Amino acid sequence: MDTYIMDSTAIFFRKGLYPNMLTVPEVIEEIKDDQSVNYLSMLEISVEEPKPSCLEKVKVVARKTGDIHRLSETDLKILALALSKKEEGENPIIVTDDYSIQNVAKVMSLQTDSIIQKGIRYEFKWIRKCRGCKRVIKEQYEKCPVCGGEVYLVRKKLKRDKA
Repeated sequence: MDTYIMDSTAIFFRKGLYPNMLTVPEVIEEIKDDQSVNYLSMLEISVEEPKPSCLEKVKVVARKTGDIHRLSETDLKILALALSKKEEGENPIIVTDDYSIQNVAKVMSLQTDSIIQKGIRYEFKWIRKCRGCKRVIKEQYEKCPVCGGEVYLVRKKLKRDKA
């Protein structure tokens, strides 16, 4: 059975017309404007916490892709809830426009459905790089430990072996 895991953007853009909708408590807390609150009150949406073990698995993958720097705790829980449902034998589909959520989902073989934006076409990894000396910085520095330059994120397309 398909289970639709809703991100807050799905509520903001009124794309909550799916059967079997589910989200995390943090998404409900993000809905504050009157129109979205009214819209949410009309939806048949269940609220669940993900399994803690699934949240840890998502964090491991997000660290590997570098998306951990771009994902909020809510985003991580949305991904973990989808993984929890997959482990329970359901077919979770994450409804979001967030490219970092889509990227981690793609790496974890979780389905996504875009709201307004086109979905991502390929997996990518975020790497931290120095603006000055162009070194790749593996640690969580704000400044390069070698030259003192600003550290920023760069997206790199992942290459997959063709079997």
